[in-house]
Amino acid sequence: MQGQSKITELRKEADEIAKQLEDLRSEIVRLKEERRRLIDEVKGLRQQRRVLIDEKRKLVERLKTLRDERKRVLDALARLKEERKKAREELIIKRDQLRVLQNLVAKEGGSNIAKVSVKRLQKRIEELEMIMQTRLLAPEEERRIIDEIARLEEIVERVKKARQQVLSLIELKAEVKALILRNRELTEKINELREKAGRLKAELGEVTRAIEDYNSKINELTVKIDERSKAIDELTVKIDELQSKRRELEKKLAEIKFAIAKGVELEEIERKKKELTEKMKRGEPLTLEELKLLYGVLD
Repeated sequence: MQGQSKITELRKEADEIAKQLEDLRSEIVRLKEERRRLIDEVKGLRQQRRVLIDEKRKLVERLKTLRDERKRVLDALARLKEERKKAREELIIKRDQLRVLQNLVAKEGGSNIAKVSVKRLQKRIEELEMIMQTRLLAPEEERRIIDEIARLEEIVERVKKARQQVLSLIELKAEVKALILRNRELTEKINELREKAGRLKAELGEVTRAIEDYNSKINELTVKIDERSKAIDELTVKIDELQSKRRELEKKLAEIKFAIAKGVELEEIERKKKELTEKMKRGEPLTLEELKLLYGVLD
């Protein structure tokens, strides 16, 4: 009875272990499914992050291009401003020179004197010189002609000087006009470059904000990936623990089943031993196999 009770206890324990194993297997399957789901989710998140990183890389390249282009524009703008500054300074100087020359010409009546015919004056001088050379003149007449020649020569010089002043005046006016046009042209170019620099700055701001937005999204995905990767690691540890526990229980169940089988076998031997003992008591002959069993057990 004691052996039967022990087997009953072992069978009860085996049933409990079998139930535990079934629960463990179900839990392991559930955890593996959860881990697989998380792994698939991480793969999807990583793919999303790769796409965002590629798009961000393009924006970063665009940002560099815009910065380089804006630097070129600002450098060109600085050069044009410096050129305009010099042109304005030159314009001020030329205008001052023009004002002085205009006053000088107006004061000396240069514009009217310049209209006098130098050719006629020189012709008259030649006529007077010819008179002096070809005629016998009285001293008073000769002195008068000499004074007239000197006066005419002075007028010729004044006409030539006036003409030079008028020519310089025309040239200065042309230079002033050219400088005014150059300043206007430079101002237009400067305004165009300022507008372009402004547009580039605005686009730089948009691209920078877009990159920041991508960084935020990438960081969010990275956090999600890290969280899920951590959960996967925890599930792996949990699964390994349950797998280890399952193996221990399977080993224990195998040992119990072996003990049960051995117990049943011993019970059967004991039962047969009793039957053979009773048979001997009755004086009935035993076969060789029965004797081996009886004495083997007795041994």
